[in-house]
Amino acid sequence: MLVDLSRPIWKPSLSSCAILPLYVKSPSYAGVGPADLTLGAHSFADLMTYFGSFSVKKWRRYTGIKDLTPTLVLETSTPVSVTLTKMVYRRLEKRAIKEITQPTERTADGWYRYVIAYPEGIDAQLVAFTVVAGAEPATIRNVRYCADLQPARDVRIEIITTTYHKEQQVTGNIGMIRRELLEDPQWGQHFRLTVVDNGRTLPPDLAAGEESITLIPNGNVGGAGGFAAGMLHAAESGWATHVLLMDDDVTVCPESFKRTVRLLQYADDEYANATVAGAMLSTANFEMQQEDIGRIQPERNLQPFKPRLIMDREYDICFNEELIPSSDTKGLYSAWWYSCFPVQRVRDYGLPIPLFYRRDDVEYATRIQEKEPLKFITLNGVCVWHDAFDLRWNPAVEVYLSTRNMLIQQAFTPDAGYSMQAMVDLMRDAVVKHGRRFDYPSMELVCDAIEDYLRGPDFYRHPVGERLFKQAAAKAEKVMPLSEIPGAPDSVDIFTQELEANDENVVIRPELEPPAPQPEPEPAPEPHHSVIYRGLRKVYHILRPVKQPVSVPQPQPVEPPRKPVYTDMAIIPIDGWCRPWRVVRYAGKALAVDTTGQRGVMRVRDDERGEQLIARFDGLARTLLDDTAVREAYRESRASMTSFEFWHEYLREARQ
Repeated sequence: MLVDLSRPIWKPSLSSCAILPLYVKSPSYAGVGPADLTLGAHSFADLMTYFGSFSVKKWRRYTGIKDLTPTLVLETSTPVSVTLTKMVYRRLEKRAIKEITQPTERTADGWYRYVIAYPEGIDAQLVAFTVVAGAEPATIRNVRYCADLQPARDVRIEIITTTYHKEQQVTGNIGMIRRELLEDPQWGQHFRLTVVDNGRTLPPDLAAGEESITLIPNGNVGGAGGFAAGMLHAAESGWATHVLLMDDDVTVCPESFKRTVRLLQYADDEYANATVAGAMLSTANFEMQQEDIGRIQPERNLQPFKPRLIMDREYDICFNEELIPSSDTKGLYSAWWYSCFPVQRVRDYGLPIPLFYRRDDVEYATRIQEKEPLKFITLNGVCVWHDAFDLRWNPAVEVYLSTRNMLIQQAFTPDAGYSMQAMVDLMRDAVVKHGRRFDYPSMELVCDAIEDYLRGPDFYRHPVGERLFKQAAAKAEKVMPLSEIPGAPDSVDIFTQELEANDENVVIRPELEPPAPQPEPEPAPEPHHSVIYRGLRKVYHILRPVKQPVSVPQPQPVEPPRKPVYTDMAIIPIDGWCRPWRVVRYAGKALAVDTTGQRGVMRVRDDERGEQLIARFDGLARTLLDDTAVREAYRESRASMTSFEFWHEYLREARQ
């Protein structure tokens, strides 16, 4: 029996972002109008795309069926030519397999149905097809990739999203999930939705009378606490086989959910308990994939496992399906913007640690990997669109929470590459670079984060996350319109500024570097030019003895070098990832501008303050390196602080 595994989609919508080459490539289709795909006469539609192709190699891996061969089914209003295509990682170009011009049968309403099997044992990462219309326009419908598979596993997914004051975004996603999944007879049996409202601003009637939607009013316990509340509900209600954790501020295509179900239904025993890791594509560059699986680096920072890929390129969508971590790769995790795993893991391993926001997903994956290998499933078309982190710089998150939670996460659940010295080196590098950007508040936030970590686990047994986050936000720099900053231009071309200010974009030639600004030199004394002086010099040279005793020159006092005078103003991006060392080297001020080019903050060089903060950090670093008691206290507290009982009490206290 042929089973529908995935469906190419071609109609971008608000829910799936209007970037047509991710769906279909056609000169006569604009992505608007009716749901069916209509081609003009003698036009074509190429479905070798991110959402249109079928990842045959990965389906074979995840199902354990080494000879799985898909069958293409589609219907057209008029006869067309269908060419099967494939992409192989070892080759750069797409290749044609065979061309079909005769339909298989006619449907009851007179459409032409094509049922075309790909060749047995086909060697490819991806397969797809191209449709070419004849002398008449052609409309395409009911396109799907099928395969002959055994009965499916029972898969019921509780989608959990947690939100805080993002009513418009979350209600849009609720409407899409209700319309495309919950109210669809085919898919409604596989999904339920739980919305955890940390801001308690959503109307109570949002889920009134709907068994498939649960709204949980909650205290502001951050993303970690919101997901914990949803996971607790899913585990105790008993309906779901899986939970799918998803951010509230993402844009998601309904097909991503459907492919997730199919992958889990037909996964073999090796991947039955795997985590489906949805990729994150950028809302600033819709076709760019930022990450699907993340990895803890030896330096202790977090990086994507794959390079950034441009998903409207055929080679990149093929390369994306080829890159799979080896079984001995350490430190992998799936970020919780879209992460689906068995609810039994919640019962076996407990709930997240109360980190408020950041690294809760890293800790949870590391905890599982202490006891068993963690498998990941990734697939083209299983993704969300999310704001890129480098476009929304927030020191309270990127400096304070990232630093504090790295220390807490590694204390609760150290990974295989744990090293306190590496973390200290990473933090010191950040502190020094913040100082070089004249961002002294961020230097303080790193030190505050260490001090808050050293408070120990008992301090975090109560909902203190929101208060600490607000304190960090209050200490961070405050941006304002450039028009209100004396000496600043009205606006800045931030794209040009990023290219010019960031040393990563410039080849440095030392011979062209400007010299350091120096104070005006004192005028040298004028030489003696009098007749008497010249006469005395002649007499001296005539009467001077031929041999003179060797005299030891007396040391002369050395005048200390004068400090350079820093008078220039540099213009740099505000984020903490830019490396503008060349332009700030001799600057006395730095105008740090956000991504709009309209707002920023004026930073003033204060080397003395920078040295004081470096000294403060070095003292805290010595404490971290000498400590064992605090680290052991976190480790010993993990079991109790991830239990159902702990989180029931924690959430109750947060709601008061």
